[in-house]
Amino acid sequence: MHGGVGLGERAGQLQAAEDLPAAGTEAGEDPAARTTHRDVIDRLRRAILIGALPAGTRLVQADLARRLRVSVTPVREALRDLVGEGLVDFDPYRGATVHSPTLAELEEIYEIRTRLTPPAVQGSVDRTTNSDLAEAEALGAAMEATSDPAEWVDLNRRFHAVLIAPCRRAHLLEILTRMSDLSTLYVGVSLGGDSGRRERGDHDHHELVSAYRARDVGRAVTVSLKHVADTLDDARAALLRGPAPALTGGALDGDAGDRSSGPDL
Repeated sequence: MHGGVGLGERAGQLQAAEDLPAAGTEAGEDPAARTTHRDVIDRLRRAILIGALPAGTRLVQADLARRLRVSVTPVREALRDLVGEGLVDFDPYRGATVHSPTLAELEEIYEIRTRLTPPAVQGSVDRTTNSDLAEAEALGAAMEATSDPAEWVDLNRRFHAVLIAPCRRAHLLEILTRMSDLSTLYVGVSLGGDSGRRERGDHDHHELVSAYRARDVGRAVTVSLKHVADTLDDARAALLRGPAPALTGGALDGDAGDRSSGPDL
């Protein structure tokens, strides 16, 4: 858990990832291609978050395409998106690897989030609409209903994005969105560190929506900061304990019975 890259290096990786040939994403793109692209992203993200693709794993596009039973194009696009989410590292010479979380990166990301969350929440509470809050509640309910930790992590990111989106400070939102993306792996790490983490997270989400509905800025900030601190504490404890086993089973391969091209993920 002591490898990985810093936030400065990540900017370079994002630029390098831009050099990957892109599949079309304009209005004329085949809807089936978009569906395949999304499916590949979801399956790779889940495999990374549950530990089925461990930190440092080299991600060979042709191998992943064979195991997922798709062409190389959606795999290439998925890897580029996952670089942006902080789950994959990309180097033009070494290729793509699963990002290795580090204590230093965790502390840096969450220091930034702790400093920038209050003004974002302050700028959002009075601007959220009933539609925004209904969407947040639906995402919260889906988090409580799912048994898949990777889905919970993705829903969690979307939940918080809905609540801070009404903030009209574009640069602040851009930075926080980037930190939220980079936090994805660490939220997953935190789930493996404390059996009560999800329950506390779900409770915080109820509290947040309640505070937003009441237009109670102070309470919304307090709950948000507690939520961030809880994730930081659990992720830090998990990293200090060392690598944990995969959170759950599940196969990456298109056919769960096919083991010839890789281990059961």
